[in-house]
Amino acid sequence: MPFKTTAPRGTKVWLLVALLSVLAEQTSAQLIRAPLDTGFVRTSSIAMSVDEMLGSQKTRLAGEPILGPGYPDLWIAEVQYKPVRHLFMNVTDPATRVTKRELVWYMIYRVIPRDYTELAGDSRDSLLTKLQNPKLKPDNVIDSPKGFPLVMPRFVLRSDDAGEQQFYPDEVNLQIQRSVFRREFRERSAELRLLNSVQAISEVVDPVSVNDPDPLQNATYGVAVWRNVDPRIDYLTVIMSGFSNAYRISRDDAGETIFEHKVIEQKFGRPGDIFNQQESEFRVLGNPVWHYRQRPASVSVPQFEAILRNVSSTGAVTPAE
Repeated sequence: MPFKTTAPRGTKVWLLVALLSVLAEQTSAQLIRAPLDTGFVRTSSIAMSVDEMLGSQKTRLAGEPILGPGYPDLWIAEVQYKPVRHLFMNVTDPATRVTKRELVWYMIYRVIPRDYTELAGDSRDSLLTKLQNPKLKPDNVIDSPKGFPLVMPRFVLRSDDAGEQQFYPDEVNLQIQRSVFRREFRERSAELRLLNSVQAISEVVDPVSVNDPDPLQNATYGVAVWRNVDPRIDYLTVIMSGFSNAYRISRDDAGETIFEHKVIEQKFGRPGDIFNQQESEFRVLGNPVWHYRQRPASVSVPQFEAILRNVSSTGAVTPAE
C-alpha cells in the first residue's frame, strides 16, 4: 500500500517553497484588506479591473470574452481564513445512527463585503463618472432582475499531487460544526456565529469602506468541512467560490460557449505521512489568487450574446452563430 514520506524530497523542497512564499508576500500588494488577527493568516483582498467594472456597458467585438455583470450590479467580498486544520471527533451517521471516530478536515473563514471602486484611490471620482455614464448603460428589457443577488459560499478541496486530481466539496454537518465552533471560538462563543455553507447564503449587503475604523464589526464567520480526505495528499488547493458575481463568457476552438465565474484559490502543503497526522504539518503556500474558473451553465435568453456585447448601442457587432 502506498504511503507518504518526507524523505528524501522533504527538506530541500519545503525550504524552497517556504522561501518562494515569503518572496510572494513581499511583492504582492494587498490594496484593500482588513487586519488579520486571532489566527487568520491570509486575506484575498479584492481584485477587479476597470474592464470588469464596465461589463456590458462596453461594446465587445465578436471573439472577445464577455465580462459581466458590470457596475453597479457587480459585487465582490474580501475573504480571510485560517490554515486548513483537522480534528478527530465522533461523527454520527444520520441514517444509521451509528457513531464512529474520524479525522475531519476544516477551514475557518470570514467575509467582508467591499467596494471595488475604492481600488482607484484618489481617482475614484473619475472612475465613478465613467461607470455611471448613461450613454453606456444597456437597457435590459428581456431578463429583468427577479430579486437581490446572493452570497453563496462554496469550498472545494482539490488534490494537486501527481496523478488524477481528487475533488472534495465542503459538507454540511451540524455535529461537526458545533465541535469546530467549541474548539475555535471557546472564549468568544457568546458573540459569534459560525455558519455552514447553507446558513451563510445571504443577500449582498452594503460594502464596508476601506476607511471604516472597524471593518470586522459586521464580518460573517463560516466553516468549510471536508470528510474522508485521502491522507496521502501532499499538495492541495482550496477553491472558494460565491464571493463575487463576476463572470466571463467566451468560446473555445470548437465554437462551444464557455462560462466562467470568478473564484479565489489558495494553495497548501502537507509534508507528513499517513501514520501520525499532525495539523501542524499544513503549510499555507503563497498568497491567494482571484481568477476565472469554468463552470456548467446555460442561458435561455434569445440573442444573449448580442445583448451582453452591447450590440444595440452601436449596431457594429454581429453576434457569433
